[in-house]
Amino acid sequence: MIRLAAFLLSCLLAHDTAAAQSSNWFQVAIVVFAQPLNTEEDLTGQSPLNWPAEMREPDPVLEDQSGLYSAYQLLRNAPGFRPLLHLAWLQPAASGQVNPPYHVSGETVEGTVSIERGEYLYALVDMQYRAADGSIYQLRERRQIKLGEVHYLDHPAFGVLIRVAPAQVP
Repeated sequence: MIRLAAFLLSCLLAHDTAAAQSSNWFQVAIVVFAQPLNTEEDLTGQSPLNWPAEMREPDPVLEDQSGLYSAYQLLRNAPGFRPLLHLAWLQPAASGQVNPPYHVSGETVEGTVSIERGEYLYALVDMQYRAADGSIYQLRERRQIKLGEVHYLDHPAFGVLIRVAPAQVP
C-alpha cells in the first residue's frame, strides 16, 4: 500500500512539474504593416538597431494558427494598409530570467521581439521598416501585455500587432 501511495505521489508530482514547465511556453504572433504617413515630423533621424549578441530564429507555426490571421487578412484588404510581415512561433519565457530576443525579418522590415516575465508580462519590440522611398523608420517599445489580447504598437509610418498566448510544450 505504501508503494502504491509513493507511486501515485510521484505521478502527481511529475504531472505538476510538466504543467509548470508548459506554463513557461508562449505562442507569440506578430503582424507588421505599413500605414499612410500623416505627419510633417522628420522621423528618419533615429540611430540604427543595435543587434543583441544572442538572438534566436523563430520556428514558425502555420499562419492560420497564429491568433492574428484574421487581422492579417483584414489588413490585406484594407485600403492604405500593407502587411509587411505575419509570423508566429512558440518560445519559452522563464520568469525572472533574461529571455533572448527572437529575430524577425521580412522583405522591408527587420527587428527583434522578446518576452519579459516578472510580476507582469512585457513584450519588447525593436523593429525597423525600410519604406519604398528609402526612408528608414524605427519602432522601439516595451509594453506591458495581457495574455491572449491583441496589442497595437504605433508608429506614424507603420504598426505592429502582437499577441502572446500560453502554449503547450512542443
